[in-house]
Formats: sequence, C-alpha cells, structure tokens
Amino acid sequence: MHGLIDEIDPKTHPLEYSRLAFTATFFAGVTQAALGFLRLGFVINFLSHAVIIGFMAGAAITIALQQLKGFLGIANFTKKTDIVSVLKSVFGNVHHGWNWQTILIAASFLAFLLVAKYIGKRNKKLFWVSAIAPLISVIMSTFFVYITHADKHGVAIVKNIKKGINPPSANLIYFTGPYLATGFRIGAVAGMIGLTEAVAIGRTFAAVNDYQIDGNK
Repeated sequence: MHGLIDEIDPKTHPLEYSRLAFTATFFAGVTQAALGFLRLGFVINFLSHAVIIGFMAGAAITIALQQLKGFLGIANFTKKTDIVSVLKSVFGNVHHGWNWQTILIAASFLAFLLVAKYIGKRNKKLFWVSAIAPLISVIMSTFFVYITHADKHGVAIVKNIKKGINPPSANLIYFTGPYLATGFRIGAVAGMIGLTEAVAIGRTFAAVNDYQIDGNK
C-alpha cells in the first residue's frame, strides 16, 4: 500500500488509486504463477536462516505496530510503516486521539483470545476452544457494540456491506498507459515479498517438525 500511495493520493484520485491497486495485485499473482510455472522454486534456497529470522521478526514488529491504530482507536494515523513514524503517530495522539472505549473492548477480547489459546495448549482435548475463540470474539464484540451503541462514542465499525458478488474488475486493470509499468513494478515486488513470507513461515514449521520444504510447491 505504501508504494501505491507514493504514486497516487487515494483521497484526491480514488478511482486511479483503485485501478493501480488492481493492477499491482494482478501482476503480483502473475509473478508468483510464473515462478511456479517455470519451476524457479530453487531461488528460495538462497535465503539464509538469518535472513528468514530477520524477515519474520521485522514483519512481526511492523504488523504489531500497525495494529495499534485499531487497538487505540486512533483516527488520524500515519500512512508510513517505519517504527519512528508509527510511534510518533501513536504517542502524538495520546491526549486527543486515543479512544478509551475502543481500548477497553480491544484489551478485553485480546485477553479472551490469549486465555483461550492458553487453555488449548494446556489441554489438547480442548483444542477447539482456541480454534473457535476468534469467531466468538467477532460475534460477542459485534453484539456488545450494538447493544451499547459504542459506535456513537468513537468506536469504529464496518457499517453497511453491499450484498451480492463484487462485479468483475478486469476492466479496471491498467494494461496500457503510464501506470502499467508502475503497477507491474509494485506487483512484482509484492509477489516476491509474499513468496518470502510464505517461505519464512514454511521453514519455521519445517524446522520445528523436522521436514523439508519444496520451493516449487
């Protein structure tokens, strides 16, 4: 998303931004499909253990920091993903940007998820508790917000979702014009990052369970 914002402002040019996003997504899929079709899975063998560990740690930190926007109920959050910018956005909104109702709801259900995970680990017969906990959290939090009208006190909600299947979007992809190369570049990079992420997760489980990873699969 950061690469897209650098090219087009989604607020001033929403249609062009959406089209570039569709284009980048399309070429990300093309990139990964091409790697599989050409049997280039051996490329992942050049990723060392240190690189994989560093990537996983960096991704975990980045994702965790981005969750602070929703956890703290911050409306005006930075679009940048680096640690310094995110922390400035978080602590710069302490007095006027944090929403205590959102924090209460988020902390309560986070604790619920952690407790459910703990129960599932301690007793293998209760594995279903941790498995169903996310769904229960969604249902309970939705019901709680509905009966308390928390959305009228600054708690962000999804609001209305259009019914039916989304219309085809192939006609929105840039196959010509100046944004074609940009969409291809962003998509190719995103596809490679997605592959690296998948390999990182796969290798982590492979190391724990002692099996091999086939890059072509």
